[in-house]
Amino acid sequence: MRLDLFIKNGHVVFPGVGVKKANIGVRGGKIVGIYEPGDEYEAAKVLDVEGLYVFPGLVDAHQHLGIYNDIADDFADTVQHALSGVTTVVNYYREPKGYHDVIPRLIEAGEQNSYIDFTFSLGILTEQHIAELEEYVDQYKLTSFKFFRNYERRLNTVFNIDNGIDLSAADLVRLLTKFKEISPKMVLAIHDENMDINRYLTKELMGQEVEDSLRTWSKTSPGYVEAESVLSTLYLNHVVGGNVFLVHLSAGASVDVLEKVPWLTQSGVKVETCPHYLLLTEDAPAGLKAKVGPPIHSQWDQDRLWEGIKSGVINAIGTDHCPNTLAKKFKKGTGVWDALFGFPGVGGLLPLMITEGLKRGVSLERIADITSKQVADAFNLPQKGRIEIGADADFAIVDLNEEKTITHDMFYSACDYSVYEGMTAKGWPVYTISRGELLVDGGKPVLEKKGRGKFIPRYA
Repeated sequence: MRLDLFIKNGHVVFPGVGVKKANIGVRGGKIVGIYEPGDEYEAAKVLDVEGLYVFPGLVDAHQHLGIYNDIADDFADTVQHALSGVTTVVNYYREPKGYHDVIPRLIEAGEQNSYIDFTFSLGILTEQHIAELEEYVDQYKLTSFKFFRNYERRLNTVFNIDNGIDLSAADLVRLLTKFKEISPKMVLAIHDENMDINRYLTKELMGQEVEDSLRTWSKTSPGYVEAESVLSTLYLNHVVGGNVFLVHLSAGASVDVLEKVPWLTQSGVKVETCPHYLLLTEDAPAGLKAKVGPPIHSQWDQDRLWEGIKSGVINAIGTDHCPNTLAKKFKKGTGVWDALFGFPGVGGLLPLMITEGLKRGVSLERIADITSKQVADAFNLPQKGRIEIGADADFAIVDLNEEKTITHDMFYSACDYSVYEGMTAKGWPVYTISRGELLVDGGKPVLEKKGRGKFIPRYA
C-alpha cells in the first residue's frame, strides 16, 4: 500500500501512555499504520523527523472567535493556531436569537476561511434555545453547549434583550436533565463564579481609590468566589447524573474543592484550566492587557493549579482565546474598570505548556493528554487528539531544543499584542499537520491553505 505521507524516526508522544520511537503511515487523511523503527514504506511524501517529538495535534475547546471581530476574519487568523500546534478548535459562540439562521453562517465562515478543523459550542441564553436544543443536536450535529453562571440574572442587561433565562441553579438542573435525556454524549460547559459576591465586591472597590492593575481586578472575584460555584455545579451535576466541563479554572481554592470531594468528580466531569492561569500572576508585566474573567490570581493559585494537573483533578487545557487588538481592548479606556475582557491567547500554546510543564515535572505524555486526547474525549471528537490507527492524521512535530522569545508578530496574526510577550519557550512545532496536510513546514506557515479547515459533525 502506497502511503500519502510517511513520518519516520520520530519520538511519538502517545497521550497519557508514554513516548516511543516509531514511524507513522498516513493515507486519505487518516493514520493507517504505526510501525516499528526501521520499517520502511513507500509514500508520496516522506518526513524524516529524527530527533523530533510527534505530538497529536492539539484540540483547543475554549475559543471565542467572532466576539470582537467578524468571525470570518477570526477564522482566517487561525494560522497562529497552526504555528502553536493546534489543529482543531471548539468555538464558543452566543447570540440571543435562535440559532437556526446562525449555525449555517458560522459553518460557512469557517469552511471558507479556517486553516484548521472546527466545531461549535453554543451559549444557551433563552427559552427558544432550550426549546430548539434537540433540533440543533439532530440537524447540525452539535453535542456541547455553554452555561454562563457569570451572567446569572443579568442576561437581559448584558445583551439588551427581554427574553433571557435566569441562568440560575434551577436552570442548570433543568438543562443538565434535558441533556441527559437527549444523549450520554451531551456535555454542558460551565463558567463558574458566584456573581452575587462578585458584584458586591466590585461595587465596594469601585467606591474606593484603587490602582489600575490585575491585582485590583483579582479582588473583584477572589478564589473562593469560583470555588463555591464549582462545588455547587458539581453537586447539582452529581444529583442529575449529567456531564459537565468546568471551563477556565483560575483558583487554588477550586483545586482544594476538587481534591476534597472526589466522589463528585468520579464520572461526568472534566475540568479545564488555561495557560494564563498557569503562566501569569496578578503581578504579570502584561498588566491589564491580561484582564479576563475569572481574574488571574496569585503565585499560590498558579502553583495549586499545576498541582491539580499533576494529581489529575484538572484534565484539560483551553486557551480562552479571544482575538482582539489593543485598540479594541482599551477602546473604553485603560483603567481597571474600562479595559474589556479577553485577549489573544493561543499563540505559543504548545511550547509554553512544554516549557513550564517540564520545569514542574509534568511528563510529555501528560502534556499531550491534557491538550489533546482528554479535550477530544470531553467534546465527543473521537477522531481527534490521539495517535491511533483510524484517527485523523493531525500532528504537531516539535523540536524540544528550539527556543524562541515570544513576540506578537511571530504568529502572522492580526492581533497586535500577546500577554506572553517577552517570555522564552522551548519546544516549537517544526511541522504542523492536519489530516495529512502540512500547515507548518520548517516552522513557517503554509499560507495558501486558507479555507481548508472542515466543520466536524458530532453525533449524539
